[in-house]
Amino acid sequence: MTTLGDTMAAMLMDAYANPARRNVFYSGSGRATASERLNGLPHWDWWPWPVRGVEGGGTTLFPLSLGCSPRLTSEGREWIAPCIDEPSRARALRMPDIYEGRTGAVLRNLQQAAAETPPCRQIGCVDVQSPLGIAELMWDESFYLALIEAPAAVHTLLDNITEFLIAFLREYQRLAGERLMPVAWPPIWASGLGTMIADDTMSLVSPAMHAEFSLPYLNRIADACGPIYYHSCTWRKSYFDNIHQIRNVAAYNWNPGNSDDSAIIMREFAGKAILAPHVVINMHKDNDVLALNHHPPFSDEAAFMEYLIDAVPSNGCAYFAFTNMVEKKQQIEKIYDLFNKRGWSPAKRLATNA
Repeated sequence: MTTLGDTMAAMLMDAYANPARRNVFYSGSGRATASERLNGLPHWDWWPWPVRGVEGGGTTLFPLSLGCSPRLTSEGREWIAPCIDEPSRARALRMPDIYEGRTGAVLRNLQQAAAETPPCRQIGCVDVQSPLGIAELMWDESFYLALIEAPAAVHTLLDNITEFLIAFLREYQRLAGERLMPVAWPPIWASGLGTMIADDTMSLVSPAMHAEFSLPYLNRIADACGPIYYHSCTWRKSYFDNIHQIRNVAAYNWNPGNSDDSAIIMREFAGKAILAPHVVINMHKDNDVLALNHHPPFSDEAAFMEYLIDAVPSNGCAYFAFTNMVEKKQQIEKIYDLFNKRGWSPAKRLATNA
């Protein structure tokens, strides 16, 4: 028997296969919202069914697997103490077996999740930072100086991290099998082989440095483990050429409050992959949104959301991602009503496709 979730999943997979066909979707990971009205709907957002996460798959996973030790933040959260303080340590660092340490624990957790999760449900991906992002976490404050003074040592480290990531991701994909949900961020739904990659160091180096120290390693992972769901919080025009060179991309994600105009970004990358910016509370007040000098100024998140919807090109498919926005009752209801009025809600679309 075909369920509404099955129909939704089929429509989303068709959108991934045809990103040049105009479509608009939105997701809050199917989580409960602050609105009883929305929570009472069979599907308030485009999220077909629950996805089981795997314990231990956060941002600290790979640095702690590759020699770093844990330390606590002032809020009591686990973070990372760097294990590299000079180029010689980067050159000498040896990669462990993927079944050792933290990655080994995560793979065993995945095996347990696979055994306990019903065949018709999915298992989530871990948080995969780019090799350059992992290297930055592993190296102390001298890291960016090393990019200039010891590039060979940095490349040696990046090469080793990349090979370790590929080995881990291939095993993760093997264990999860057809049930893999390959996106840990942004909170959009997908299915099948692939992996997310967070390339947040992009805006911290020059475009030329990004092309040298990040792009080749991203493409090795994309070729071996893709398609990739590519994230970088800050997108600037000067990096567009680099982003265009990333291969095998299924979705692009950026932070509209900390990037160039999302209308420009969507026009630039429409048709290549799903356009998946994320929207958070008070984003309409962020500096890069205020710099748009929109008239009238965006009164709230829903007004900014309307701007983003209107910016979706005729040859582009957008899948907007909500995080803490679901916690604001009035705003999430206004945003839902906006999508519903324009025919993009599950209530409207599924009624004609069920």
